[in-house]
Amino acid sequence: MTLHSQRKSVGPMPPSRPHVPVPRPNFSKPRPPTAASAGVRPSPARVNGSALQKQSQWLARAADAERTGDGVEAELCRQYAEHWFRVSRGED
Repeated sequence: MTLHSQRKSVGPMPPSRPHVPVPRPNFSKPRPPTAASAGVRPSPARVNGSALQKQSQWLARAADAERTGDGVEAELCRQYAEHWFRVSRGED
């Protein structure tokens, strides 16, 4: 007897299942949490110009922050303004 003659006929093949994509494993390094998700205040945007121009721009930002009620942001902007005032005077 041959191998083929020993098999039983099962009938028609069952319907094939739809292909479901399997998610690929991610082997890359995990991303560090962003500043927003960590509860850290984002760094202020850069201000262009001379030291005195930067000082006046930071003072304007401080005034805007004070008007919106953000005292911490206002103080931060005033500290940047003081830094640029000292830079303009050659003290830093």
